[in-house]
Amino acid sequence: MYMDLSKKLLVNFKAFVRNSLPIPIRLLIERIRSIPPYLKWRKDKKFGRNNFINNNTDFKGKFRNKRCVIIGNGPSLNKLDLSLLKDEYTFGLNRIYLLFEKLGFQTDFLVSINRFVIEQFSDEMASTNCKKFFHYKYKNYINDTNASFVPQTIYGPSFFANPEKGFLSYSGSVSFLAIQLALYFGFSEIILVGFDNNFNNSGPSDKAITSPGSDSDHFDKNYFGKGIVWQLPNYHALKYGFKVVENYFKNDTKKNIVNCTVGGNLENFNRKELSDHLRESNFGNKISG
Repeated sequence: MYMDLSKKLLVNFKAFVRNSLPIPIRLLIERIRSIPPYLKWRKDKKFGRNNFINNNTDFKGKFRNKRCVIIGNGPSLNKLDLSLLKDEYTFGLNRIYLLFEKLGFQTDFLVSINRFVIEQFSDEMASTNCKKFFHYKYKNYINDTNASFVPQTIYGPSFFANPEKGFLSYSGSVSFLAIQLALYFGFSEIILVGFDNNFNNSGPSDKAITSPGSDSDHFDKNYFGKGIVWQLPNYHALKYGFKVVENYFKNDTKKNIVNCTVGGNLENFNRKELSDHLRESNFGNKISG
């Protein structure tokens, strides 16, 4: 679980360099860095693009006129009536499996792209029954023959609803790949819960830190508990990613996104109380027609 010190120092040095650059240069660098792994993914017969397409043929466009819930990892989940989610199609992120016992079910999908999360918890994620999606770059850590892999894209945000071209570069969160997948699967409405968009730990963007104790930034104190290495949030990348999503839904008026998080600082989307919205939604769940 502990990360090699030299590896962590290298990550922090790269983060320091990136953070010192103007934003347009950062975006350009991310695009350039994405080219080699993206081209490798295109050619990889075992874990690449064709594997992603074949693994998800039965799901592409399947859920039109249905809604899904993407469950974030914020501590506000502890204020939510989780029983409301039992009949919903659900996406979980990273260590969401720590919530499964309390939920009473496993999420339908699990998505993870962060290097430190995958290196430290790939076996735990692989042991779930979820349909799983991981960053292509870290495929060698994953022991799951049914998993799908996606790289960062070399394209701009205009492709957003098509992860066959990769996931949004410089977005700051696994949340955006989950949103892309939901759109790719045809869901007409995306409901966000646990998207607090607020962290108690502060410091340079993307800096790798070793947790000194209990985690107050996620729904479980052991999520990034003592000794676990994780990266501080990149607030600019998060702001950029949520703006891309906001613009996508403004342009596609046939689809809807709503934030049902209890509190938090994400204000890009309309807010609703979860029980009210599920009752009023025009889109179906697992048991409705």
